[in-house]
Amino acid sequence: MREKAVLFGKFNTLIGVVAEPGFPTQVDRPAVILSNAGLIHRIGPNRIYVKLARSLAANGHIVLRFDLSGVGDSLPRPDHMPIEQFTIDDTLQAMEFLAETYGSQRFILMGHCAGAYHSFRTAAQDQRVTGVVMMNPDGGEVDWVEYDRNRKLARYYENYYSKKTLLDLNRWKRFFSRQVSYRNVIRNIVRNVLWNRISTLIFRIKLRFRRPPPSVADEQLFTMESILRKLLELDKQVLLIYSENATSLERIRTSTGKELKQLNAAGKLDLAVIPGADHVFSTLASQACLLQVIEQWFREHLRTQE
Repeated sequence: MREKAVLFGKFNTLIGVVAEPGFPTQVDRPAVILSNAGLIHRIGPNRIYVKLARSLAANGHIVLRFDLSGVGDSLPRPDHMPIEQFTIDDTLQAMEFLAETYGSQRFILMGHCAGAYHSFRTAAQDQRVTGVVMMNPDGGEVDWVEYDRNRKLARYYENYYSKKTLLDLNRWKRFFSRQVSYRNVIRNIVRNVLWNRISTLIFRIKLRFRRPPPSVADEQLFTMESILRKLLELDKQVLLIYSENATSLERIRTSTGKELKQLNAAGKLDLAVIPGADHVFSTLASQACLLQVIEQWFREHLRTQE
């Protein structure tokens, strides 16, 4: 395996690193492109892009990890294209570069967090993309943010007024000696526990009965709900990876449970959870597990494409 820096794009402003296998490979093996995780340089959070690129190159893939316009070492675009458009256009330029330089005809796009969205939105516009790996895609609509805030607040106060707390004699002494505010205690229990529990339950029921749109336009692909519903229309495979206990994982399970089952049954979606991982896969153990999951998915993806 060898790596080399490259400069490419219609304005010659995009900079990346290509990892090449150290042995002859099949011409039709899909090339891999890694898209920036937000504003993080092309090495990825905790250098996971570097490890992924080298691992996949060792398995026979051409892998490009590059910086989008205005991120890392890549210069801003001179045409001032809006970000929601140039993130797709930059990725399409990366695909053209690999097609011209290496003869790549098929592609798998990958990204962490924001990079996951860039990858899928590009895949929705190009038939050459056969698969997408989305790592910890985050974000949500306003109603979900409010729901999640109430849910966490209720959990905090439930823990505070837990059985262990009720068995604390010192707390009872302060309570009966009026060293605490009865008003605050009642308000916390009623508003921050009971009411928040009721409101979050109502929200979950609404999500279950919310009717999805008949079709999802490409410009709407900024939430996981819209992405999963769009995937139902596409001939592509997605590996969706979340860290254990990720809020976003609970979100998609709550709001798109039906679509998840349909996509899984159709062989379009695989969902993996990395135990003990945080959002950016800080520990070496979580990184090793991440690499193993992705390598296994690549092997299965290649078999289905043969």
